Parts: sequence; C-alpha cells; structure tokens
Amino acid sequence: MRWFLAAVLGVVLSSAGDAHEKFKIVGTVVKVHAEQLDVKAVDGATYEMDMYDSAVVFRQNRKVGRSELRPGVKVTVNALGHDMFDLEVVEVHIAP
Repeated sequence: MRWFLAAVLGVVLSSAGDAHEKFKIVGTVVKVHAEQLDVKAVDGATYEMDMYDSAVVFRQNRKVGRSELRPGVKVTVNALGHDMFDLEVVEVHIAP
C-alpha cells in the first residue's frame, strides 16, 4: 500500500511541475517581431513574449488582424508560462 501511495504522489508532483501559470500584462507595445511581442508594462518592466499564430488579437471584443499591433498601442495581454521570463501570448486586447 505504501508503494502505491508513493507512486501516486510522485505522479501528481511531477505533473504539477509542468503546469503553466496565467499572467496578465498591461502596458504599451514596444515592438512586434515575427513570433514575439515586446510590451512595456505599467510597472516599467519590458516583457518579451512568444506570440504564435494561435494568439488572437481583439479590439472592442472583435477579432482584428495582428497588423493592428504597432509600437505605442496600449494593450492587455493574457499569457501562459512558467514564470515572467517564459511567456506565450494567448490573446491580446487593444485598449479603446
């Protein structure tokens, strides 16, 4: 029985290490690369986030093209990652 519980606990702990955290970055677009979005947040830090084709861009709750993302545009970015240095963009909301 102890062996079984130890095995179950090991599986649970190892799968918890692979979980992604949710992050919300509010700030201004600094630069848009082919697969990266750089945003200067309101806290003064600049976050470089991976942005793949699966990322969706919204303006007033309507999908818009990625071409709407230009330097100086105020955005809220929902991202997933292990920490603030390893983020992947899920969706971007352009401020009205």
